[in-house]
Amino acid sequence: MSKIAVFWDSEMMFHRMVEDAAGPVEAVTPLILSAPFFRGKFSGIIVPTGFGNTSYSKMLPALRACAGRIENYLEDGGKMLVYGAADAGPARYDWLPVKAEYHYEFMEHELEVAESPAALLLDGYDTANFACDGWFEEFEGTPVAVSKKTGKPVLVECSVGDGTLYLASTHEYPAAAFLKEFAKGDEVSF
Repeated sequence: MSKIAVFWDSEMMFHRMVEDAAGPVEAVTPLILSAPFFRGKFSGIIVPTGFGNTSYSKMLPALRACAGRIENYLEDGGKMLVYGAADAGPARYDWLPVKAEYHYEFMEHELEVAESPAALLLDGYDTANFACDGWFEEFEGTPVAVSKKTGKPVLVECSVGDGTLYLASTHEYPAAAFLKEFAKGDEVSF
């Protein structure tokens, strides 16, 4: 069975929810992630909401420290789901191999959702009143869910080499149907 990594400061309920929906989960803390010797093989990587708020999480410096490994992982066919930074500060996504500018503002949105496998992330949720912690002002990819209030995407799918990067400012947990699909496929070296 394929393994998903969740990059976060400590284990939390989110890890258990992913494990229940998709199988084995490896919890990767900032100290482990930023260590030059850390290696793993994952079918997908998830970075939860709040990674960019340095008063809440220590994940951002670790993500920056391993930006090259993240790019290689995606180039080699990996999948990565990155949630909202939960901070209005600049350059919260500067560790990604694509350009992404994020506007932090929590509100409920009515979403216009495109036909895409990535739309499974929203499966079962009320997309007429969907909680988000922001939206993407600039991005390199295809919008999957767009706020009718702002006209800006809250879910973007980006191709990076043979891999796929999903940028989501959605504040809800990913749907189980999405996690099952996200866990499928070969594990890629990180």
